[in-house]
Amino acid sequence: MELALQRRRLGLACLAVACLACGGAVPPTNYYVLDLPAAAPAPAPLEHTAILMPVRVGGVIRQGRIVYRESPVEVGYYEYHRWGEDPQESISRALREQVLALGTFARLDRFDGRTAADYVLRGELLRLEEVDHGGGVRAAVEISLELVESATARVVWVGTVEKSEQVSASEVRSVVAGLSAAAEQAIRQLSGELDRHLRPPG
Repeated sequence: MELALQRRRLGLACLAVACLACGGAVPPTNYYVLDLPAAAPAPAPLEHTAILMPVRVGGVIRQGRIVYRESPVEVGYYEYHRWGEDPQESISRALREQVLALGTFARLDRFDGRTAADYVLRGELLRLEEVDHGGGVRAAVEISLELVESATARVVWVGTVEKSEQVSASEVRSVVAGLSAAAEQAIRQLSGELDRHLRPPG
């Protein structure tokens, strides 16, 4: 599988060079978005309020191109396969919807520099990539989340979840579908752990 992917990438690179050398057209750029379904609302939210800070992302993800790794220390980018919506925005929106759906907070506002709340919720998208080493092809996502008490600036809860999905077809659209499924699982697990931390037992 890895050898096939390497040959495919080499073939695409050679094709692009040949097209440019012959004055041919540059291959079209394909754009993708994460497919993260909206969550159903919960009936009775808790009384806490919170501010959701913009989800942070690493420099590898900020490039706008879909990332693949052929080894743990090697980072590659698909030149003609890019994100149509910033994953930072996709993850932020899905995270906010899921937390509100669980009823963890009575209000969860996006950060605007003015609104006050009981807590500040800070997230980071650590991984969002195709993994081509270690057997087969996987779509890997890692997200961390921390809850800060506004009155004391103390971190009162931290959670990190890493999920991956096997990709059956060696196509970028299949990788994006796997990334969407893994991201949804990670967001649901993190939101559930956060809710259990704040919800009174019983």
